Amino acid sequence: MVTINLDRDRLLRKLKVDEKELEDLLFNLKSESKVIGDDIEIEVNADRPDLFSSDGIKRAIEGLKEISLGEPVYEVNPSDYVMKICNVKRRPYAIATIVKNVELDDKSLRELIQFQEKLHGTIGRKRKKVAIGIHDLSKIKSKTIFYKEIPLNYKFIPLGEAHEEEVKEVLSSTLQGKEYGNLSTDWERGVIPSVIEENGKVMSIPPVINSEHTRVTEKTSDLFIDVTGTSLDAVTQTINIIASNLAEGGGKIYSVKLESNLNIKFMERRKIQVNTKNIVEVLGIRLSDKEIVHLLAKDRMDFELSSKTLRIPPYRVDISRDEDVAEDVAMMYGYSRIEPTKLSVHERGSLETITLLERSLKDLCLGSGFIEVFTYVLTRKEYLTGEYVTIANPITEEYNSVRNSLIPVFMDFLSRNQSSRFPIRIFESADVVVRDEESDTGYRNDKRLALAIMDSKANYEDIQAPLHQVLLNLGFQPSYIRKESPYFINGRSASIVIGNEEVGQLGEVSPELLDKFGIQYPVVSAEISLSKIMKHFL
Repeated sequence: MVTINLDRDRLLRKLKVDEKELEDLLFNLKSESKVIGDDIEIEVNADRPDLFSSDGIKRAIEGLKEISLGEPVYEVNPSDYVMKICNVKRRPYAIATIVKNVELDDKSLRELIQFQEKLHGTIGRKRKKVAIGIHDLSKIKSKTIFYKEIPLNYKFIPLGEAHEEEVKEVLSSTLQGKEYGNLSTDWERGVIPSVIEENGKVMSIPPVINSEHTRVTEKTSDLFIDVTGTSLDAVTQTINIIASNLAEGGGKIYSVKLESNLNIKFMERRKIQVNTKNIVEVLGIRLSDKEIVHLLAKDRMDFELSSKTLRIPPYRVDISRDEDVAEDVAMMYGYSRIEPTKLSVHERGSLETITLLERSLKDLCLGSGFIEVFTYVLTRKEYLTGEYVTIANPITEEYNSVRNSLIPVFMDFLSRNQSSRFPIRIFESADVVVRDEESDTGYRNDKRLALAIMDSKANYEDIQAPLHQVLLNLGFQPSYIRKESPYFINGRSASIVIGNEEVGQLGEVSPELLDKFGIQYPVVSAEISLSKIMKHFL
């Protein structure tokens, strides 16, 4: 859920409702509200970014109350402004628009900034995918705007400052620079993306900071809005939502001609085919085709019954298939009107495959004489190798990063138990966090199983033999290929292979790693990825 705070009196006047009615209406939009002082705090589903501002809420509620039905159409007027999109390697996509006759005061300006930041945090993935620049059009002197890379020694006046600074100073000295600078800076080439006037004046350094010279104030009435990022879909969705909501509030949209090799479409209405029978089946309520047409009109969309075509407004980025449409039909019908029915199908639950695998491995490890231990997910970054997640504000340096392997935390555990009776044979099945470029966050959880033995004498065969038997008992046919590892002695380590896929590693822990943890006895260890061997299970 995304929380927005709006001025109570201003919102109720705009919507022409009281607090109780607003609460009921928002419930049908999957949202909740409560009054906090002079504000109303509203929790909005993250899949409805068009509701992140009062104008978007007003548009939806007018449909619910049948004050306005069907798709709102916002006219896009031509302008003589041009944006030239150059080759920006780190963040290649950009689009811009102009919205005139925007009424701003102290409260509406704060709401606009909040709207911008909520879009940054959702569609923009904390500015990784999208960055938004909002500027005072009257302060822009050039009709041609460039989106291009500039050197790090280029000077401009950052927002909130009075004097020029080099870009690299802004990146190193400001909070925004430290937090967002690495998202766009090409340190090897010494350049960073910029939105810049033809006369050389910087408007913004996305996704870091705007320039002071295009600052938006309460006196601003015409806005120049640029959206840049790493995803073309996210960039166009974001600017469509901003333009639509500002137009709903009375602004007039003007296009900015884009000079680019890309086919970028602004304020385009999508069309999808909708099967009304599927909607009725999904919801389990009897609705005629005409009723569905009317309910979708309340949802501010036009549904052409003859061709079964639904026209989706450019600000509705959450609708792509029948199930999405069914959800909106239910919202317009009213959740409170839908009577729950008793579930007629009863089935016994079953465990997931990875859980079955994990339980089987634990039983076999216990049967092989290993003791299960439970270690902390957080550890010291000095213990880890490779790429790992660090904690921005750790309570203690003892736990300032997230483990990317179970082997280092096993070494910490064994270092604290050297006075225990030998041999010490331990295992653990738990999550680690590893690098994954394809995930939204850049990291993902990976379930691992690790074993370790500490004794006065311990060698490769002592860990390989029980691990091999455990895997054989589950029907796997493991093989071992010599491979070096930062954890193990060279020539005394191997990768574990199942079905031509490397699934883990094992070996004798290196003296350097033992010294690092103050361990005085030899240790052998193994680690396998359950998510990798799961595909070969059963």
